[in-house]
Amino acid sequence: HPQNASVELKSIHFSYDGKTEVLKGISLTIPQGQTVAFVGPSGGGKTTLANLISRFFDPQSGSIKVGGVDLKEISKEELMNTISFVFQNSHLIKASILENVRMGKPDATREEVLRALHSAQCDDILEKFPQGADTVIGTKGVYLSGGEQQRIAIARAMLKNAPILILDEATAFADPDNETKVQAAFTELSRGKTVLLIAHRLTTVTHADRICVVQDGRIAESGTSRELLEKGGLFRRMWDNYQTSVQWKVAKEA
Repeated sequence: HPQNASVELKSIHFSYDGKTEVLKGISLTIPQGQTVAFVGPSGGGKTTLANLISRFFDPQSGSIKVGGVDLKEISKEELMNTISFVFQNSHLIKASILENVRMGKPDATREEVLRALHSAQCDDILEKFPQGADTVIGTKGVYLSGGEQQRIAIARAMLKNAPILILDEATAFADPDNETKVQAAFTELSRGKTVLLIAHRLTTVTHADRICVVQDGRIAESGTSRELLEKGGLFRRMWDNYQTSVQWKVAKEA
């Protein structure tokens, strides 16, 4: 049984096809309660790291420990109670909003589900439908935007209340109005938890306790956003390119 909510990776090597290594000897310790962000070029291995910590796959070599215990020694049920994840494309089932959220904790009361929806900034979603939380979504039901679906998924994770949280590009499909609400929901969700944050928008990781820049299956550099910007390495170049692209986009729209 995990003793706490720490995560430790030791000399992790992983390949999907047995030929090309996606992760090449990654070692990393994340203390309980810390927020660690993973950034870097597409295909560098960020999402693969999240998949391994969730135990969707096992590494070919090396070990991953949660709370001091090897993942392979933790029962699947206990591991799923220890880790919550919100991916960039959150899947909701054809059922009511209430039932979608309750998947995070099947024995939750209606009041607990409604509290989670409120904490996840979903009040405006419930208000626009006459049936509120009992509104059926999906096929022949109502359809939600990407950002709205994310907030429902966040409510589910809030209800589950697992001590370790993995967020993978979780604001990718949110429009600007939704993104503000999604970020507010993440702040609430992350409080007191160990958080692994995979992000494309660099502005979403500046608050992290540590940022790991993943490139070609290795951690190229790590530190706080200030340390990495002052270092003038890969993160600095990514930051400058990001700021330039944002300014170009604003100028183009203007």
